[in-house]
Amino acid sequence: MTPFSWIHGALAAAAFTVCTGAAAQAPMPKLMGEYKLLSSTTVPPSTWGYSKARVSIKQLDDHHLLILLACEWKREPKAVCGDYFHAQWRDDGLYLQDMNTFAMRLYFDPATRKLTIISRGADARQSVRHEVFGATTAPLVDPALVRRMKREQSNADSKENRRVFGPYTKWDYHDNRIEFQRQDLTAP
Repeated sequence: MTPFSWIHGALAAAAFTVCTGAAAQAPMPKLMGEYKLLSSTTVPPSTWGYSKARVSIKQLDDHHLLILLACEWKREPKAVCGDYFHAQWRDDGLYLQDMNTFAMRLYFDPATRKLTIISRGADARQSVRHEVFGATTAPLVDPALVRRMKREQSNADSKENRRVFGPYTKWDYHDNRIEFQRQDLTAP
């Protein structure tokens, strides 16, 4: 091999390495942790919000998160309140499962570690609920929320749900992207 072709080959290999490194998936944002309810409001004003709630986000594998929600309704404290969702990290962002998430949007601000959930109601007033959660390291001690969090974890782990819906790794994650506050736009 002549020196010229050796240099040409080395440059091609370096360019390939740079391109494949740039095309590699960006790391998943640090969303994992516990979040306590800071506020729950509705438009128009109603009692459709939460009096207390907690969100727990766990990493399942390199591409998937589990989001658990335990809550208590303002208008019916004893009514069932909770849910769980899976999210998938891809090259173009983090997406919620495409199952039963069409009426909600999630936003996360990494700088303040605040998670916002906006939900559209199916009621005649077309209510919109707006919950803001802040990161916390305090243990969950509220008995109702502890019980409801355990129930949602159990639902997420259910063999029957897996049999009916399939494993979360095979679900669709295309329609509902979790939006992140961009740090470069907010920096002075």
